[in-house]
Amino acid sequence: MYELSGPPFRVCKKDANFLRDRADERIRLMGASRQILRELATEERWRGTTVAYVSRTEYPQWAGACLKLFQVADGVSMDDVGEQQEIYPGSKTTHFRRLHQRTGIPYEEMLFFDNERWNITDVAPMGVCSVYTPDGMTEEVWGAGLRGFAAAAEARGKGKAPVLEIGCTSRRRW
Repeated sequence: MYELSGPPFRVCKKDANFLRDRADERIRLMGASRQILRELATEERWRGTTVAYVSRTEYPQWAGACLKLFQVADGVSMDDVGEQQEIYPGSKTTHFRRLHQRTGIPYEEMLFFDNERWNITDVAPMGVCSVYTPDGMTEEVWGAGLRGFAAAAEARGKGKAPVLEIGCTSRRRW
Protein backbone atom coordinates (compact mmCIF):
# COMPACT_ATOMS: atom_id res chain seq x y z
CA MET A 1 0.00 0.00 0.00
CA TYR A 2 2.85 2.37 0.79
CA GLU A 3 3.87 2.38 -2.89
CA LEU A 4 0.47 3.67 -4.01
CA SER A 5 -0.50 7.30 -4.45
CA GLY A 6 -3.74 6.73 -2.54
CA PRO A 7 -7.45 7.02 -3.17
CA PRO A 8 -9.64 7.33 -4.96
CA PHE A 9 -9.16 3.82 -6.34
CA ARG A 10 -11.16 2.70 -9.33
CA VAL A 11 -11.43 -0.29 -11.62
CA CYS A 12 -9.44 0.14 -14.82
CA LYS A 13 -11.85 0.76 -17.71
CA LYS A 14 -9.78 -1.18 -20.26
CA ASP A 15 -9.03 -4.20 -18.06
CA ALA A 16 -11.09 -5.01 -14.97
CA ASN A 17 -8.20 -7.10 -13.63
CA PHE A 18 -6.48 -3.87 -12.66
CA LEU A 19 -7.27 -0.95 -10.40
CA ARG A 20 -5.97 2.59 -10.74
CA ASP A 21 -4.94 4.90 -7.91
CA ARG A 22 -5.09 8.70 -7.57
CA ALA A 23 -2.02 9.11 -9.82
CA ASP A 24 -3.55 6.76 -12.42
CA GLU A 25 -0.97 4.05 -11.66
CA ARG A 26 -2.14 0.51 -12.36
CA ILE A 27 -2.53 -1.87 -9.42
CA ARG A 28 -2.73 -5.63 -9.92
CA LEU A 29 -2.94 -8.79 -7.88
CA MET A 30 0.31 -10.72 -7.92
CA GLY A 31 0.74 -14.17 -9.37
CA ALA A 32 -2.18 -16.57 -9.09
CA SER A 33 -3.93 -14.70 -6.26
CA ARG A 34 -7.11 -14.08 -8.24
CA GLN A 35 -7.41 -17.71 -9.38
CA ILE A 36 -6.75 -19.06 -5.88
CA LEU A 37 -9.29 -16.72 -4.29
CA ARG A 38 -11.81 -17.66 -7.01
CA GLU A 39 -11.23 -21.33 -6.15
CA LEU A 40 -11.72 -20.64 -2.44
CA ALA A 41 -14.92 -18.73 -3.16
CA THR A 42 -16.52 -21.10 -5.64
CA GLU A 43 -15.35 -24.68 -5.17
CA GLU A 44 -17.34 -26.95 -2.88
CA ARG A 45 -14.24 -28.50 -1.29
CA TRP A 46 -13.42 -25.14 0.35
CA ARG A 47 -16.88 -24.60 1.82
CA GLY A 48 -16.48 -23.88 5.52
CA THR A 49 -12.94 -22.55 5.09
CA THR A 50 -12.38 -19.17 6.71
CA VAL A 51 -10.29 -16.81 4.58
CA ALA A 52 -8.59 -13.96 6.43
CA TYR A 53 -6.50 -11.06 5.21
CA VAL A 54 -3.68 -10.23 7.60
CA SER A 55 -1.58 -7.24 6.67
CA ARG A 56 0.67 -4.74 8.38
CA THR A 57 0.04 -1.38 6.74
CA GLU A 58 -0.18 2.26 7.66
CA TYR A 59 -3.07 2.57 5.21
CA PRO A 60 -5.81 0.10 6.25
CA GLN A 61 -8.54 2.20 4.61
CA TRP A 62 -6.73 2.00 1.30
CA ALA A 63 -6.47 -1.78 1.63
CA GLY A 64 -10.17 -2.03 2.43
CA ALA A 65 -11.09 0.01 -0.63
CA CYS A 66 -8.96 -2.19 -2.89
CA LEU A 67 -10.41 -5.39 -1.39
CA LYS A 68 -13.89 -4.16 -2.30
CA LEU A 69 -12.90 -3.29 -5.88
CA PHE A 70 -10.82 -6.32 -6.92
CA GLN A 71 -13.13 -8.94 -8.41
CA VAL A 72 -12.07 -12.60 -8.23
CA ALA A 73 -15.22 -14.01 -9.89
CA ASP A 74 -18.35 -12.49 -11.40
CA GLY A 75 -19.90 -10.38 -8.66
CA VAL A 76 -17.41 -11.65 -6.03
CA SER A 77 -14.83 -9.25 -4.62
CA MET A 78 -11.80 -10.04 -2.52
CA ASP A 79 -13.72 -8.48 0.36
CA ASP A 80 -16.53 -11.01 -0.15
CA VAL A 81 -14.06 -13.92 0.04
CA GLY A 82 -12.20 -12.73 3.14
CA GLU A 83 -14.46 -13.28 6.14
CA GLN A 84 -11.87 -11.90 8.53
CA GLN A 85 -9.48 -8.97 8.30
CA GLU A 86 -6.58 -7.91 10.48
CA ILE A 87 -5.24 -4.99 8.47
CA TYR A 88 -3.48 -2.29 10.45
CA PRO A 89 -0.01 -1.34 11.70
CA GLY A 90 1.44 -3.78 14.20
CA SER A 91 2.98 -7.19 14.48
CA LYS A 92 1.73 -10.33 12.78
CA THR A 93 1.62 -12.06 16.16
CA THR A 94 -0.93 -9.47 17.32
CA HIS A 95 -2.90 -9.97 14.12
CA PHE A 96 -3.00 -13.73 14.64
CA ARG A 97 -3.82 -13.51 18.36
CA ARG A 98 -6.81 -11.31 17.57
CA LEU A 99 -7.87 -13.54 14.70
CA HIS A 100 -7.68 -16.58 16.99
CA GLN A 101 -9.63 -14.83 19.77
CA ARG A 102 -12.36 -13.67 17.43
CA THR A 103 -12.81 -16.91 15.46
CA GLY A 104 -11.78 -19.59 17.95
CA ILE A 105 -9.74 -21.24 15.19
CA PRO A 106 -6.70 -22.96 16.72
CA TYR A 107 -3.35 -21.73 15.41
CA GLU A 108 -2.48 -25.20 14.15
CA GLU A 109 -5.54 -25.07 11.87
CA MET A 110 -4.31 -21.89 10.19
CA LEU A 111 -2.29 -21.66 6.99
CA PHE A 112 -0.48 -18.37 6.39
CA PHE A 113 1.23 -17.11 3.22
CA ASP A 114 3.52 -14.05 3.27
CA ASN A 115 6.27 -12.55 1.14
CA GLU A 116 8.23 -11.20 4.12
CA ARG A 117 10.52 -13.74 5.81
CA TRP A 118 10.32 -12.07 9.27
CA ASN A 119 6.53 -12.47 9.31
CA ILE A 120 6.97 -16.21 8.74
CA THR A 121 9.50 -16.53 11.57
CA ASP A 122 7.24 -14.50 13.89
CA VAL A 123 4.07 -16.50 13.27
CA ALA A 124 5.31 -20.11 12.88
CA PRO A 125 6.27 -20.45 16.59
CA MET A 126 2.62 -19.75 17.44
CA GLY A 127 1.75 -23.04 15.69
CA VAL A 128 0.59 -21.50 12.41
CA CYS A 129 1.77 -23.34 9.29
CA SER A 130 3.57 -20.47 7.54
CA VAL A 131 4.64 -20.33 3.90
CA TYR A 132 7.26 -17.93 2.58
CA THR A 133 6.22 -16.51 -0.81
CA PRO A 134 9.17 -14.42 -2.04
CA ASP A 135 7.58 -13.81 -5.44
CA GLY A 136 3.98 -13.58 -4.29
CA MET A 137 1.24 -16.17 -4.46
CA THR A 138 1.81 -18.63 -7.28
CA GLU A 139 0.23 -21.99 -8.04
CA GLU A 140 3.52 -23.59 -6.93
CA VAL A 141 3.44 -21.82 -3.57
CA TRP A 142 -0.26 -22.59 -3.07
CA GLY A 143 0.38 -26.29 -3.69
CA ALA A 144 3.43 -26.33 -1.42
CA GLY A 145 1.43 -24.65 1.33
CA LEU A 146 -1.42 -27.15 1.09
CA ARG A 147 1.01 -30.09 1.13
CA GLY A 148 2.95 -28.60 4.06
CA PHE A 149 -0.25 -27.98 6.00
CA ALA A 150 -1.38 -31.59 5.45
CA ALA A 151 2.06 -32.90 6.45
CA ALA A 152 2.04 -30.80 9.64
CA ALA A 153 -1.40 -32.16 10.58
CA GLU A 154 -0.22 -35.72 9.92
CA ALA A 155 2.92 -35.20 12.06
CA ARG A 156 0.83 -33.85 14.94
CA GLY A 157 -1.50 -36.85 14.62
CA LYS A 158 1.50 -39.14 15.04
CA GLY A 159 2.75 -37.17 18.04
CA LYS A 160 5.67 -35.70 16.11
CA ALA A 161 6.77 -32.10 15.86
CA PRO A 162 5.47 -30.62 12.61
CA VAL A 163 7.45 -28.45 10.22
CA LEU A 164 5.72 -25.08 10.38
CA GLU A 165 7.99 -22.92 8.23
CA ILE A 166 7.76 -23.72 4.56
CA GLY A 167 10.24 -21.99 2.31
CA CYS A 168 9.38 -21.62 -1.35
CA THR A 169 11.56 -20.42 -4.16
CA SER A 170 8.85 -19.70 -6.67
CA ARG A 171 9.65 -18.37 -10.09
CA ARG A 172 8.00 -15.15 -11.14
CA ARG A 173 4.95 -15.95 -13.27
CA TRP A 174 3.26 -12.58 -13.46
